[in-house]
Order: sequence, then C-alpha cells, then structure tokens
Amino acid sequence: MAESALAALQRRQIEITIGELWLASDFYTRQEIIERLRHLIAHADPSLDLAQLSEGAREELRDLGLIPAE
Repeated sequence: MAESALAALQRRQIEITIGELWLASDFYTRQEIIERLRHLIAHADPSLDLAQLSEGAREELRDLGLIPAE
C-alpha cells in the first residue's frame, strides 16, 4: 500500500521530533519528547512506512524501544 499524504506529513513530523530529541540535554525534556514520539507513532496513519525514515531516526526509535528491532 502506498503511503498517504497524511502519513508522509506524519513521517516528517517524527523526523523533526527526533531532531529535537537529539538537541535536548535535560532529562525531563527528553522524556517529554519521547512521549510525544510514542504518541505520534501510536496514532499514525496505517499507511505510514517507517522504512522511509532516515537510518538515524530508525536507529533512535529502535534504541528507545518504540519500533521493533530488525
């Protein structure tokens, strides 16, 4: 199934949020961003293709336990 326009926007939002996580140094700020990522992934469009995320983003999500390891 092809990724919808909504899913493409959500994928971009996930990428941006991961960038925010990389820039955050405060523990509580990082926890808030991780929770936001968890929410974005849980409520994403079913056509969202996580394989289209950048390698760094996928690795970070795997490290956080938000997506399964390959």
